[in-house]
Amino acid sequence: MATSVAPTPFPTAFDRPRPRRAATAAVRPATPVRIGLRLRSAIERVLPAITAPTAAAELRAGLAWTAASGETCRITRPVDEVRSAITALRSGDVDTARTALDHALAALLEAPTLPAPRPATSFERRSI
Repeated sequence: MATSVAPTPFPTAFDRPRPRRAATAAVRPATPVRIGLRLRSAIERVLPAITAPTAAAELRAGLAWTAASGETCRITRPVDEVRSAITALRSGDVDTARTALDHALAALLEAPTLPAPRPATSFERRSI
């Protein structure tokens, strides 16, 4: 018994031409990334109004962003200073908290700039 395929009025995957990839330039250089950027911005927001009731929560959010991005191990000194500032704020010692945050901010300004990781090529994605 022979079977035949009836022509379909709709194009199939085999009928369509393959899309061509546009010629791309060489891989773009990675943009540099500042380590502890979120922590630094949290410190800069807290310093002008350090007595605000949300200051400790803002610093904890900056620490959470730093931990989520995996930067805590790279900037241990500023992280420890921010943790001590949170402890000082909870105990009501504003001067100690301000000093700790000033030290943390100075250490973050000295933190190195790292290149962003490059995206994996199609070959690397297929080999996983």
